[in-house]
Order: sequence, then C-alpha cells, then structure tokens
Amino acid sequence: MIPIYEQGEGRGIGHGLDTFLDRFDAICKEHLQTNRAKAFAFIFYDFVDQDLRRILKNQGVFTQLDRLAGHDLSVFYLHTGRRDVVAKFNTVFLSKLGVNDRAAPPCVVFFRFKKNSIEDVAIAQLDNADLVHGFHELYGVIERYIKNDVNQMSMGLRSLKWIKSGASLVTLEVFRAALKKALEAILF
Repeated sequence: MIPIYEQGEGRGIGHGLDTFLDRFDAICKEHLQTNRAKAFAFIFYDFVDQDLRRILKNQGVFTQLDRLAGHDLSVFYLHTGRRDVVAKFNTVFLSKLGVNDRAAPPCVVFFRFKKNSIEDVAIAQLDNADLVHGFHELYGVIERYIKNDVNQMSMGLRSLKWIKSGASLVTLEVFRAALKKALEAILF
C-alpha cells in the first residue's frame, strides 16, 4: 500500500503527488527490479465515499492490505482532504488508464507494467461503501487478483472486468505527460 499525498511526503511510506507524477515510471520499474511488486493497482474513490476514505486511513486496515499485497502488488491511493484534487486525480488517471467509460469510483484498477507500457488492465468495481463490508470487499478484490482467480470474482461483487483491447496499452511517455498536465491543473 503506497499513499500519494497531496503535499509533501508521507511519514516514511508514500509519495507526494508532484514527485509521484514525475517519477511514476521509475517507481514502477524500481518495484519490479527489486521484486517489490509484479503488478500495480490504484484504488479510486469519490470524495463523498467517507467510509472508504476512513478504511484507507485506518492503520490496521493499511497493515492488513499491505501484508496481503506483499511482493505481488503495489497498491497506490490518493490521500487528501480536498474534493477538487480527488475529482481531478480520478478523472485523469481513469482516462489515461483507458477505463473512464468502464469504471466509476469506488473501484480498483489493476495493471501490469511491461516494456515501458501499461498493459493487462483490469477493473474491480466496489459496491460496499460501509466500513465493515467495504474492508472485506476491498481485501477480497485484492486477494482474488493476486491469486489470479479472476474468473471467480463474484462474492456479491460485480465481475472483475478484464480489458484486452489495444486501447488499454498506454505508453509511459503519454501517461507521464498527461499526469504532469493534471498536476498543473490540480495545484494551480
């Protein structure tokens, strides 16, 4: 679990939004080279999803999800208190991952980083926003992805959707350029 903070760095874990946007490809490459991750994911939420925001802020939940992800998955999520930053972040990242017409927050978007491009994009739409069920749903979605049990992705959830079109292939240069533009729009 890797938080992305609106301003500054986290307390030892995480990235500032500006440095994350500048270093996104380097972060992915570093995680792959150091066996810190085999795949990546973003957790997207709407600012009004207060329970999901509380879930992600809870240190115990963070620890459980971090242990689950282990060396298989690096999970990024935005940690901010500003509605405009959340909305812009979601719009830009969902669009650049090529899933804006297939997913809406709250959701988890998984992907792999291969040959300097983003591939094998998968979406898990989250249905349960309350604290108790929301954590279990989020944990279950990540667990199923890691176990590569995509075909069994039900547990009361909408199906995990695999995107296998050419449109899901996004070069890092295009992705990074779009993120820099988004950062300028968010911060200025």
